[in-house]
Amino acid sequence: MKRWPIVFVMFLIALPFIFAQNLYQQDSLLMQISVNSEFELKPTSTPASVKEVSADLLFFPTDDFRQKRVNVDTTGIIKDKSLRFEWSDGKIERKKYGYTALVQTNNHLREVEKKIVFPLTDQQVQGVEQYLQPTKTIDSDNPHIIAKATELAEGEADLFKVSFKLASWVEENVNYDLNTVTEKAALPASWVLEHREGVCDEMTSLFVAMARSLGIPARFVTGVSYSTSKLFATPWQPHGWAEVYFPEVGWVSFDITFGEYGYVDVTHLTLHDGSDPAEPATLFEWLGKNVELDPQQLRFDVSIVKEGVFIPEKIQLEEEILAPEVGAGSYNLIKGILKNTEDHYAATTLTLAVPQEIEVLGRNKRTMLLLPKEVRETYWIVKIPDDLSSSYVYTFPALIYSEKNVTVEDSFQVLVGKTVYTKDEIEKLTISDEEKTYSRKVTFDCQYPKEIHLGKEGRVVCSVRNRGTINLASLVFCLGEVCDTFDLPINQEKKSEILVKGDKAGEKKIVVTAENKEVEKKSVIEYAVLDTPVLEVKMDVPGELSFDEVAMITVIAEKKSFSIPQKVQITLEGAGLSHQWSVENLPQEISLPIEISDLPLMAKNKFTIMARWEDTEGKLYSVEKEIVIPGKANSLGERIKMLGNRILYIFN
Repeated sequence: MKRWPIVFVMFLIALPFIFAQNLYQQDSLLMQISVNSEFELKPTSTPASVKEVSADLLFFPTDDFRQKRVNVDTTGIIKDKSLRFEWSDGKIERKKYGYTALVQTNNHLREVEKKIVFPLTDQQVQGVEQYLQPTKTIDSDNPHIIAKATELAEGEADLFKVSFKLASWVEENVNYDLNTVTEKAALPASWVLEHREGVCDEMTSLFVAMARSLGIPARFVTGVSYSTSKLFATPWQPHGWAEVYFPEVGWVSFDITFGEYGYVDVTHLTLHDGSDPAEPATLFEWLGKNVELDPQQLRFDVSIVKEGVFIPEKIQLEEEILAPEVGAGSYNLIKGILKNTEDHYAATTLTLAVPQEIEVLGRNKRTMLLLPKEVRETYWIVKIPDDLSSSYVYTFPALIYSEKNVTVEDSFQVLVGKTVYTKDEIEKLTISDEEKTYSRKVTFDCQYPKEIHLGKEGRVVCSVRNRGTINLASLVFCLGEVCDTFDLPINQEKKSEILVKGDKAGEKKIVVTAENKEVEKKSVIEYAVLDTPVLEVKMDVPGELSFDEVAMITVIAEKKSFSIPQKVQITLEGAGLSHQWSVENLPQEISLPIEISDLPLMAKNKFTIMARWEDTEGKLYSVEKEIVIPGKANSLGERIKMLGNRILYIFN
């Protein structure tokens, strides 16, 4: 009989962003948007009269490089960026206004193909100076905002990188909370900086304020967007994001709450842009006597009329897991690898999703900026629980997804006897400077024995090769504690070797690193020091055996060495009993129960348990153990029967 370990596959909790319709990678969307509201004219005293009333609705889709009005159904007068409604009927009553429009949005972005030097000059911001000025909500002249912005921008001479740093800091440090007081009314950016909470308007206002404080023109954009978040009752919601002015390029979008830096996706429909989020959506004028106007909020309704064509993501995403197999209680390292296939700056927001049993150290969400054609890496450290059963094999999936719902997935297993990485060991394998992107051009090739017997030695030979286009000077190459420093020209390779001793049984690890001012690359190799496989067998038996009763004997086999016994055969022999079990390998203790009855009982019943096994080289080992179980006779006839069984046993 062969016993196999039970495999548990741990599933990710059903994630709506994975299974929802992915609109973010359509090349275009044709949407119908309806914006409606009303106001009431109320007499304040008598006599009351009204001659003329007008409402200028500023939340109105305009044509630009990424959206175009196809049709507008309205009673209003279409102007450049607004709709005007006029009443001259003299009636003091409730007035309704609004529109329904078909708008096509396109998956276009302003491409920043080269570095724009920061800080900007006065000549570069001519014509957009109004977007440098502080406002009531965007108080960019606040000293705390200035201090934080200058701290983040210090030493950086690239406008895109500065904007990216500001946006990333806001996303990481401001808690998005619909329950906050800011959900009903926009508060100043300085308040958001102090309290670190808000919704999209507040996060955008703080980002815009910090940009303006650095002399970077930035404006607030209002519109609608699509979200699969469970925070909202419906997917289409009013939304606010920012645009940053890049000289010679134009206005570049930054949506912090969506994690979209340098663009907005095709579900974003722009209705208004301005200097301050507190700017009114509708401007009212009326000419009358003893009359006031009571406006109501705008109501939005959006639906998709037609989807475009799916377009592949331009940032390629891969996943690597340091250790495909680890022991319970171990840490592990999950790597995301990104490649920008475009000739312009690109950013993406990545999130790691793992089963709830796995702990992710730090934030599982991070936003990455890539230069044209650049390849970068990012890391997550995860902790495996230490209370997993040693009798099972657990498979844990790890999924990385982007803000566009682009996903990659891999998995690792947890089982007894595998390497356990400590937190310190994993941290030593993470890179401290993710800006050293040339590291992807450096490769390791290591030859080493996967197993060494106790008391023996093994040779580890590793080479490092420069596959890029930069000559690497003073590269420090280390195999464990043994380091060498040398220059590594383009396409050249250097080798280093060490001897490792099998002085203690167990899983062993050697960290391989290469580092200089351009490169920071780390890897790990694993090997096992094997001792002699040792197997201990014992039996759990009843205190006595009786006629006409069923008894249970349990054979217990347990590994007492690091090495795993192979091709295990266990045999139980006794008077009237012979049973055998076969196990391919024995990584942990197993229990083998067997029911016995109708045995030729004697006063003393001897049972022999024998185990035979091999090591990885086929060498044979064995162990044998005996145990005696008393027999119980409940009558004279049973005593005579037991005596007869004894005589037969002796002669046989």
